[in-house]
This record gives sequence, C-alpha cells and structure tokens, in this order.
Amino acid sequence: MESLGGHYKGILPMGLIGSLLPAPKEYKHTRFFKRDVENPSIVKVTVHLGHLNGWDLCSPDADEPLAIVTHLRHYMAPGVQRIPVRYGKIRGCLFLPPGDGPFPGVVDMFGTAGGLLEYRSAQLASRGFASLSLAFFNYEDLPRNVREYDIAYFEEAVEFLLKHEKVLHHGVGVIGTSKGGDLALSMAAFIPSILVCVVINGHNVPVKAGLRVGDNIYPPLPYLDTGMRILDDGALHFFNITSDPRQHPKSILPIEQSQAAFLFLVGSDDRNVRSEFYAQLARQRLHEHGYSRCCEVSSYPGTGHLLEPPYSPHCFSSFQHTFMMPIVWGGTAKHHIIGQEKAWSKMIEFLWFHLVHSNADGEGAPKCNHVPKCHL
Repeated sequence: MESLGGHYKGILPMGLIGSLLPAPKEYKHTRFFKRDVENPSIVKVTVHLGHLNGWDLCSPDADEPLAIVTHLRHYMAPGVQRIPVRYGKIRGCLFLPPGDGPFPGVVDMFGTAGGLLEYRSAQLASRGFASLSLAFFNYEDLPRNVREYDIAYFEEAVEFLLKHEKVLHHGVGVIGTSKGGDLALSMAAFIPSILVCVVINGHNVPVKAGLRVGDNIYPPLPYLDTGMRILDDGALHFFNITSDPRQHPKSILPIEQSQAAFLFLVGSDDRNVRSEFYAQLARQRLHEHGYSRCCEVSSYPGTGHLLEPPYSPHCFSSFQHTFMMPIVWGGTAKHHIIGQEKAWSKMIEFLWFHLVHSNADGEGAPKCNHVPKCHL
C-alpha cells in the first residue's frame, strides 16, 4: 500500500528498512552498518492504534502493539565462507561463495572510517564473487594514522587473491568507496592484474595521504581554506574544500596505463566529495590518452555519498573520527534507496562481464563454474 507520510511517500517496497533513523533518544548522527555479518540484522515491525510519533512510540507508557512481525536480513548466503586474512603485511577477511569455483576475485575497500567493513564483501560472495575485504589503516597491527600509502601493500593483497585455488587466476577487480576510490584507481594504474576498477564517490587523485610507488610519491590533493560550514544540527559540511587536480599535476594518477575497465558510481547529491566532477576528469584523461577499454560514469539522482548495497538505511550525516564531529553525506531517503538498488545491479553486471565473460576465451583464463542466480 502507498505510504501517505512519515519518512517517505508513495510505494517503496523496502522503504521501511531503507528509511530507518536513530530512535529519538539516540545520537542522531549515527550511521548503520553491520559489523557481525555472520548473523542477520533483526528489525521488529509493530502496528499501533492511531498515529504515534517517534517519542510516543519509544515511551515506556506506549500502548501494546496490535501486531508484531520480525524482519531478518542475512548478509551471507548458505555455504559462504568467511576467512580472516593475515598474509604477510595485509589484513582483512576473505569471503568465498559455496562450491569449488573458480570464482572471479574482487578486492573491496571503504574509506576514512578505517578498520574493516565486511558487509559488502559478504554480499558479493553471496552472488558468486571471491571478495577480499581489505583493511588499510586502523585495524589490528596496521597504523592508526597514515600519511603515505605504499602500492606494495595493495600488490600483496592482489597476489594473495590470485594465488588462491578458488579464484580465477587471470586477474581481479577492485572496488573502492570514498578514500578507497582513489586507492582503487592507484591499483588499476600500477597493478597490471587489475582488470576492473569500480570507484564509488571518490577522487581521481590521492587525498588525505600520498601514494608511494617505488621511489616516486604522488602527493595528496591540497585542501582549500574555504568551503567549510557547520549546519544548524551541528554537522560539518565541506563539499568544496579540495583543489582542482588539474592545478596539481604531480598528484594525478596515470590511469591511462591501466588494463582495467572503469566504472564510476556517482551520487548526484553527494555533499562530501565532488564525485561527479572527479569521475568526469578521470574519464576525460582516459579519452585524451586514447584509452581503448571501457569507462562508464553512472550518476544517480538524489543519492548521497554513502552509496551502499541495496536497502542499507540512508544516512544523511554521521560522526566521523577523522574530524571528530558529524559529517554531512547528503541524499534523500527515497531517492537514495532507489539509487543504491540501481547502482548495485550495475556494479554486479559490470564486474561479472569484465571479469568473466570478456576474459572467458582469453589465453590462460579458465571459465568460471558458478553463475549468480540473481543480481540483487
């Protein structure tokens, strides 16, 4: 039935889940993400007589509900393996689909939240990909703060994935969100076995920390003094604080030397990164250098920075440890829910085509024995 009010209006099948917000007494700048992917998220849906606002509903004096139903969301399909990884210097968690494989491999990274987020890799493995959720700072014995990343660390991660007996050995993909996006581009530029690069709301140059490649260093993009402001709810908005990469050529990554197919997923209401601007700069650079492989930019109206797997609750702002205050991410609930679903389907199809189908007849590229039954 059509929703007549609340957090969204109209017909939106997963609107109840995608528009969840922190309870009135909780910290309002809270981002929902799943830490324990081996157990489902549990949402209790209750129906009450009349109309209750959030405060009334959470009050100990609220009337008993007329009906209750429990909604479970699983992150790992039956048979998916979760394997913690400590290989050389790399730290992360490998998720393998059920079966003998071989499966297309993917390195999966997030941004400046740090630590290790596994929920996207768990869902990728549930759809036929061997996915390595890779930490790159502030996790176990990795440095808490990093001024410079070394491409050798990411080469080691790719090496680990390619050596695995259940991973297709001709090459792997990489997915990066936010800071993970420019790291994904770095991997595509300097690691020949990267065949697919998916950047989600990221920059086309290093930010916050430089990149070391042998004796060369690509410095991070400088920040501007303008563009920051604090909203009435206390969240920091800094949409336009990074410089134009074209004015800092030493920071620009030579992505034109890559052998990868590129997909840039962009939230048109991203209020943290000028993601569409940087995506178009990357595509322009590839075009100017006569790049012959695929490069696509897909933009989703009304979606913010945190473009997550489908039906993850929309988060307009949340606390960020880098700045030690809440940061604005953008997006509106209804459009963000729709955008996440479309972007996920696009990414799965893109990865599958360029990791499996386009290489199935290549020399030394074995055919994959597993085909996902559905993309969502």
